[in-house]
Amino acid sequence: MAAGATDARADSRHAAFVVDANTGRVLHAANANDRRFPASLTKMMTLYLVFEQIEAGRLNASTPIRISAQAAAVPPSKLDLDPGDTIPLGAAIRALVTKSANDVSVAIAEHISGSEAAFARAMTAKARQLGMRATVYRNAHGLPDPEQVTTARDILTLSLALYDHFPQHARVFATRQFSYAGAAYRNHNTMLGSFEGMEGIKTGYTRASGFNLSASVRRDGKHVVAVVMGGRTAAARNAEMRMLLNRSLARASTSKSRRPALIARAEPAAVSRPRPASRPARTAPQETAAAPQAAPRLVEPIRPAAPPAGAGNEPPIQMARVRTVPVVQSPGASQSDAPAAADVPQRQFMMPDDGRGARPSTLDAQARRLDSGHPAVYAARYDQPSNSIADAPQSQAAPSYTAAANHGDYAVQVGAFATALEAQARLREVRQSVGGLLSSATDLTEPVAQGSRTLYRARFAGLDAGPAAQTCTALRRQRVDCFVTRLR
Repeated sequence: MAAGATDARADSRHAAFVVDANTGRVLHAANANDRRFPASLTKMMTLYLVFEQIEAGRLNASTPIRISAQAAAVPPSKLDLDPGDTIPLGAAIRALVTKSANDVSVAIAEHISGSEAAFARAMTAKARQLGMRATVYRNAHGLPDPEQVTTARDILTLSLALYDHFPQHARVFATRQFSYAGAAYRNHNTMLGSFEGMEGIKTGYTRASGFNLSASVRRDGKHVVAVVMGGRTAAARNAEMRMLLNRSLARASTSKSRRPALIARAEPAAVSRPRPASRPARTAPQETAAAPQAAPRLVEPIRPAAPPAGAGNEPPIQMARVRTVPVVQSPGASQSDAPAAADVPQRQFMMPDDGRGARPSTLDAQARRLDSGHPAVYAARYDQPSNSIADAPQSQAAPSYTAAANHGDYAVQVGAFATALEAQARLREVRQSVGGLLSSATDLTEPVAQGSRTLYRARFAGLDAGPAAQTCTALRRQRVDCFVTRLR
């Protein structure tokens, strides 16, 4: 299991939820219905409403978005645009995805709804329509607000909806870097480009929320969507996400049986709210007469008649069908009375934590996983810029180990990988997650022939027998899979 996952799960803010997007099968759940602060995962809903407006023909990539004084005044992260500046919507979308720009979030909210408060009400209403029963929005960016809450289950529901309803627009979540006005911004999701098949979606952090991440991964015909919330550090959150994704991909199906959730779409029309008098005319999109609107429709969640075989105690994530009902809602109505999420016991699809930590594995077992097409349990690359590990040529084996470096001839192995780079990344990752525990060990990446292929062992070497055994025991208690081996 990935190092650092224990650190993430130990936090009282922790929650996680993983679903096979092909079947709807729940693959992992931990505190999935408990209220959490979304932080910048909020921007996923902001973008959902933007995509709706684009599909309805009310906005396009060239639509200028004006930065108001209120937008310019919000705290970072932001682009630091000045009041009166404009940014094309296409660039604004990428700014939300990569830089997580709060000033741009507010400007988009004001452009669509006239005020951020009105936009937040629309966000909450959309959440109900999508089946996100526990989510309440008070702003468009995710900066702290005690009433702005969600759950891991709701965030995953939104994640699926983004790909179900806007597959073309959702590609933007894989953007690794965004350039604007001479500055370049890297995506805060450092797993992009370093984890095979990663296509987004969004990170988030405040002191109250901890480190959050919603991720979508496609690999070998499989599609897994996962949410991790409340990590103590970005590294701990990423470590848990890697572990959950690798385990889930091994169990996910290539057969597509999940019905995408249906949702009412806004009727295409070039409709825009009245423009405030103070807004300069040069920044406003072209307006036309209002067109009649169809009656709003709500989503009625339903449960499939029978869960897929092997789903365990968790039912597949709920589907939805559309029914048409009249909706009467005051524009100023409060959304604070959100229904509480059901207190459903969650099955954890993980090895029970019995105090002993992860069971030790063997090189043969790891090789069998690789040979069978199973994603290597540890095949998660280190969080490096996209042009380092992911784009670098595969290196050959590291120089052979010399026992004299640290005098001991025992090692602790923490994985076997298809490439030397992945083995080296795993060693760095484990060191980062366990502090000084490995200070007396030497990193060793060693090739070994296994059948028709070469694997690369990730080992901490230079230890005597007793310290090696103690080190592996300590690592297992932190849920790092390992075993002790003698080097000669």
